[in-house]
Amino acid sequence: MEFLELDNPTGPARYPDVYFTPGYGAAAAAADAAVWRLAYAPEGMLVPYLVRSVDDEVHDAASPYGYSGIHLAADRPPDELARCWSQAVERWRDEGLVSLFLRFSPMDPASVAAVRALRLVPMVRRPDTLTVAVDRTPDEIWNGMAGRARTAIRKARRVGLEAAVRTVQSTDLDVGSPFRHLYEQTMKRVGSAPSYFFPDRYYRLLHDGLGRSLLTCEVRDPHGSVVAASLLMRHADLLHYHLAGSDPAAGRDGANSLLLWTVLSWAAEHGCARVHLGGGVRADDGLFRFKCSFGGTRTEFWTGALVLDRKRYDDLVARHAARLRLSTGDLLRTGFFPAYRQELPPGPGAAGADDRRRQPA
Repeated sequence: MEFLELDNPTGPARYPDVYFTPGYGAAAAAADAAVWRLAYAPEGMLVPYLVRSVDDEVHDAASPYGYSGIHLAADRPPDELARCWSQAVERWRDEGLVSLFLRFSPMDPASVAAVRALRLVPMVRRPDTLTVAVDRTPDEIWNGMAGRARTAIRKARRVGLEAAVRTVQSTDLDVGSPFRHLYEQTMKRVGSAPSYFFPDRYYRLLHDGLGRSLLTCEVRDPHGSVVAASLLMRHADLLHYHLAGSDPAAGRDGANSLLLWTVLSWAAEHGCARVHLGGGVRADDGLFRFKCSFGGTRTEFWTGALVLDRKRYDDLVARHAARLRLSTGDLLRTGFFPAYRQELPPGPGAAGADDRRRQPA
């Protein structure tokens, strides 16, 4: 069992997805003030994770923001994979990690099924994400969309909006750039958690780490101003819809629909097989229904939670509950994992049950 860090990025010749790569890991670590690592077993297991400080002496771990979890090779015997996992868990305990939170990949259902069958970690199904198959012609994708999506795209074109996909340049990610402005204003408008506001270093490392695999789709009005924009991450034949924002008035003119259609048609024309659009803020909410109108398929999203040091975990939870002036039981009932990282007292939405940047148990 090998544990790789960013200064030693050797290992698997081919990563199963962008979320496993050192380039993405460096950016995710910068956003969470963490250290990126990759547990790698030649026998057929990959686990990217971030080591985070709880206090001066205590650390825990979590999957990088996004979708990775545990990748297991399909051609390895179950007992061999279980043995690799046991070795990893012992290593994490020896390193003093208190807990581990995993966000599994909807793009890797075989690994999810194997983890569940082997009972490697307790898992919970979360609100679905959406994937659109694009290994067909743009006309076929167009015909597979809901009528309301096509109507919105026609409206956007009628008022003079235009969209295109291109490789990200470093200036696209500067403070005050059209993408940063639109994304950050959108996050403020919808009341997103502070963790959705990424630092400058995150964007710089994401650009450096992904290179030409980091793309942007921009929608411009008749005056040439960017009114909607998104970041996209390509890995082999898979395209991830990563971060996005738009001007509200342009949104009413169909800018977001034109953006998504442009992403899908570009992906089809450039050799992609699937576009992963992600999920909504909550199960089957308006955002998720909007994405569904583009003809996608529901993909299951699972998380896993493992306490590695029960005594220390319980002590951290008890101390955090006291700081929040809650009973330990009330804190645990919020469903947040690890409970000692719960930022808010219980209340409507406090546990962030569908917030992809936070982590319900």
